[in-house]
Amino acid sequence: MISSVAQRCFLFSISLIVSGAVVAADNAQEWLMKINRAARNQDYEGVFVYQHDTQLEAMHIFHKMENGLAKERLISLNGSPREIIREGGEVRCYWPDMKSVIVEYRKTDNKNFPAILPERLSDLNKHYILQLGGVERVANRMAQLVLIKPDDDYRYGYHLWAEKETGLLLKADLVDSKGNVLEQFMFTQINLAAKISANDMQPGVAGQGMIWYREDSSAKNKNTSVAAQPAWTATRVPTGFKLSMRMTRRMPTRTQPVEHLVYTDGLATVSVFIEKQEKNVKLFMLGPSRMGAVHALGVRVDDYQITTVGEVPAETIALIGGSVALAQ
Repeated sequence: MISSVAQRCFLFSISLIVSGAVVAADNAQEWLMKINRAARNQDYEGVFVYQHDTQLEAMHIFHKMENGLAKERLISLNGSPREIIREGGEVRCYWPDMKSVIVEYRKTDNKNFPAILPERLSDLNKHYILQLGGVERVANRMAQLVLIKPDDDYRYGYHLWAEKETGLLLKADLVDSKGNVLEQFMFTQINLAAKISANDMQPGVAGQGMIWYREDSSAKNKNTSVAAQPAWTATRVPTGFKLSMRMTRRMPTRTQPVEHLVYTDGLATVSVFIEKQEKNVKLFMLGPSRMGAVHALGVRVDDYQITTVGEVPAETIALIGGSVALAQ
């Protein structure tokens, strides 16, 4: 049960990201900044769909800024019932059919639609080409198209449609190097004048009678400087990817602490989880796997399970995940 709950919430949380003449990249950069501000500061309520492979998920979202703190509630409208509550760095994932609640603390710059862009955008043009496309209609609103094109095959590109007035992201396509759409987020309904009440932000699922799996809250303070002497490292990474974070976490469904490494080029992010294996405990995952645009690789190094996962091409995961080793 614990393994099943952990895997479903882990994969779901990871999963939770042309037309017109091309003009100057500086204008595209300004639009990306506008998209960022709107996603984090705008109050809104809406329904969006997430499509990958042959799967289609619909989510109802409430987003509110209160005293400088972002609060968010997501309710699934199809498939397995679930709710996600985000408040600052705390994420609560409710799974009624499993009678489980998983509580985690996030320190990384997470990408959750419509806030899929990193806060820092200044380095994007080092490995991506930024362009403006045309104006199209999305969710019955006029939207500006912004293109983010990678300069190699180790990262994906984005087609982004931002609401003309506010800049809120209404639609996002993740595309491969050939322009094929790998996954898509799109609002079908959006209310930018929504008055979000405190009651709107409360979970509709009662937590009583459910099993709560909590990540050790002290993990929030266990970040290790990337300049510190590392225990584990990836010896091969694509150009532009750097180690941005190293932390030790006590995952809510694990008894052993997990070392978490984050590699990023400023937009694409790859996480590496290193866990000491207990005797008679089955490995979480071995070999490659995929869910939508998210690729993962599980390998065993001595008595450790190494899991590498990210919304990047399989070649990137194989390169990074296959090179993780103890530092010499």
